[in-house]
Amino acid sequence: MKFFIIIKHNSERLASKNFLVLGEKPLYKHLLDELRGEEVYVDTDSGLLHESLKDSFVTCYMRDKKFIDLEADLDYKVSPVLLMIDNFLDKFVTDDNEIIVTPHVTSPFIKLSTIIDASKYLDKGYDTVQACTEHKEFTYFDGKPVNFDKNVVQKTQDLKPVTMGNGAFFIFTKKSFKENNNRTGKNPYFYPLTPPESIEIDDADDWYLAKSIYENN
Repeated sequence: MKFFIIIKHNSERLASKNFLVLGEKPLYKHLLDELRGEEVYVDTDSGLLHESLKDSFVTCYMRDKKFIDLEADLDYKVSPVLLMIDNFLDKFVTDDNEIIVTPHVTSPFIKLSTIIDASKYLDKGYDTVQACTEHKEFTYFDGKPVNFDKNVVQKTQDLKPVTMGNGAFFIFTKKSFKENNNRTGKNPYFYPLTPPESIEIDDADDWYLAKSIYENN
């Protein structure tokens, strides 16, 4: 099992969020400390981070300029993340059946034991695994009910849960990624997370929630 982590220096919605201090250490370090002892690779555009990880257990390398340029290109409407994963696989993974995990440092409460448990679903007929959250709420999309019959008054507890992708981690093999050109395959398993592991820091509100949870645990 290899872990591949992309860590950006700057963020759009919450400035430099990966380097904000949660507790007594920067956000990115919570995940790295959890994965200590594992085979971890970090792709970054931060010279500061690259230097700080030089003598650590992590294999850290500077992002290829072509990916940095794509991120900066306003006409390029999608993230180059898949291209970066493909680049990592070509450079560092020789076994097509190698299990690859791409966790995000913006999920500081995720546990290695959870990731290992989730990875077991690759042995149960699923080709990929993605972290998610499940919500039992009256959900609409484009004004139309998703998980309920609008002509029937249902109890909330009787609703079918709506699955929402969570960026905590994706799990796949080199083979499945190459076949699908995606972290999510044709038969994915959505692994449900609950708080605090499901907390994902995207904006200031998420940050204050994470700080509150950390300080009160």
